[in-house]
Amino acid sequence: MSDLRKRILKGVVAVLAGALLFFNIPEAKTRVHAVTISMNGDDNGMIKNKDREGAYVILLENLKALKKKQLSASQIKQLDDIMYDANVYIANTEMTVEQLESYISTVESRFSAVASGNVPDASKFLFVANNTMTTSAKYSQPVTVTLSVVNLDQAPVTDVVITPSVDTSMSKWPFEILTASDARMIDSLQPAKSIEQSVGLAKQVTWNFMVSSEAKTGVYPLTFHAQYYRGSAVEECDLKTYIKITGKSSSGKLLEEEQKADDAAKSATPRIIIKGFKTYPEEVYAGDTFRLTITVENTSTSTAVSNIQFDLKAAQEGEKQENSYEAFLPTSGSNTIYVSRIDAGETADLEIEMFARADLTQKPYVIDLNMEYEDTKHNPYKASNSVSIPVRQAARVDTGDLEITPSEANVGDQVNVMFPIYNKGKTTLYNVSVSFDSASFDGGNAFLGQVEPGATGNVDVMLNAVAATEDDGTVVAHISYEDEAGKVTLIEKPMNIFVTDASFSEGMGGEIDENGDGIMDGFDYDGDGVIDEYYEQQGSKAPGWLIILIAVLVTAAVIVVIIIIVKKNKKKKMEAALAELADDEDGI
Repeated sequence: MSDLRKRILKGVVAVLAGALLFFNIPEAKTRVHAVTISMNGDDNGMIKNKDREGAYVILLENLKALKKKQLSASQIKQLDDIMYDANVYIANTEMTVEQLESYISTVESRFSAVASGNVPDASKFLFVANNTMTTSAKYSQPVTVTLSVVNLDQAPVTDVVITPSVDTSMSKWPFEILTASDARMIDSLQPAKSIEQSVGLAKQVTWNFMVSSEAKTGVYPLTFHAQYYRGSAVEECDLKTYIKITGKSSSGKLLEEEQKADDAAKSATPRIIIKGFKTYPEEVYAGDTFRLTITVENTSTSTAVSNIQFDLKAAQEGEKQENSYEAFLPTSGSNTIYVSRIDAGETADLEIEMFARADLTQKPYVIDLNMEYEDTKHNPYKASNSVSIPVRQAARVDTGDLEITPSEANVGDQVNVMFPIYNKGKTTLYNVSVSFDSASFDGGNAFLGQVEPGATGNVDVMLNAVAATEDDGTVVAHISYEDEAGKVTLIEKPMNIFVTDASFSEGMGGEIDENGDGIMDGFDYDGDGVIDEYYEQQGSKAPGWLIILIAVLVTAAVIVVIIIIVKKNKKKKMEAALAELADDEDGI
């Protein structure tokens, strides 16, 4: 951007700011005054579900007020999309009360920008970062206000000029007006793909103000106007932050008159809002039935509502219009609930049993609640709210056939074990690992990592034979994985592998005589394990305890030899049978 172009831009900004100040020209953008709800958080300052519900009500009231204007269908869709994204973000993000208040301000800025039609796409804006803390100040004292500005567009923006939206009304601008223009400039802001990433890319601008001696006690919204270049196009938006002012006791409180006006409006127009909702079970899985309970409130302080009809409509899923369907279906076949009356300031619980379609992906789904009702004078009203229900997909894991090479082993050998792990579900498996449990083997641990839906993870490990098998030869493979919520699941896959101690039979001799009997250390055994008359040949008689010891050792050795002999005999018989069969075929 040339120096001349920068000077022209700064001059335009200064002229506009001066005109607003000295000629008391109203702001070009109409701001919607949101309802005020106290947010306290827990002992650590982190928000609770009640704070989330309050944030939802604030944004919903702001949205409803904006929709009363003459907006295009495109603007209404953009507003609804922003509300949906904000609802999901607030419901699933842990943050402090200050960060929530800052985020509400960010969303309200996006609402206002769409409603004013200043930008072609509501998602392309500058915002005040979530880590921008609310400033506190006292009357007649100086204060520093800092904005941490982030760019959530997909492209960088340059030559950002930010000016405070000064107003002569003390309820809108609690500072002394000292200069005609107080602009700040940021050369460029690089894009951030998420709120978390934006923290490192944010840039700060600072103003020094003097709090007016007539400022009232309360929380003031401070609006700053930003003008910037995205590519070659000039765009603009508003940034908002808040400041807590402590005024003189004689000056009063900022919200007293506004609260009176809000109470009068509530009394005149009964409104039904969603106060909260819950599901049973708490976690909703695709393919399961769940009970949804929505708590609604009549916000009027004096007027009851009656003949209330609630229609629930779940989000439409499907790539094409002709293939779309509702994510949730009522099990009773009807999605309409009727309530005869809700008194002023009272609540009512709406309950409905619904079925989550089995093919839903794991994400939040919106249910719109459309309402029609009457007041005590039979005046008709319509309203709509929505809730967002996260749906989970149950993991489906299976394993394939085993490949064990060799199927039997001696102590000291290695055995190769291979088998596949199939992810048959629609959710990703994380931190997939395999370990083995056996008294005869060690080693074989494997880490497969992430297995996508429909994919296969292959286990290919080597087990070390460390001891002879003394049981049924069972070896258990333990397969562990985590779902997207971090929940760990463990499944088992048993297998049979036998280990023999070759050194034992070799140490006992391991020879076979011409009759098929075993000869070990000079002793000859027949197939029944009877000891030959060795000691008689030596001209002496062995003591009884030695005979018993030898008999026990020999019996164990004979069992091993018998197994080897039986296998060899079977092999010889099979070879003989095959040879005989071959001779018969030759003789034919």
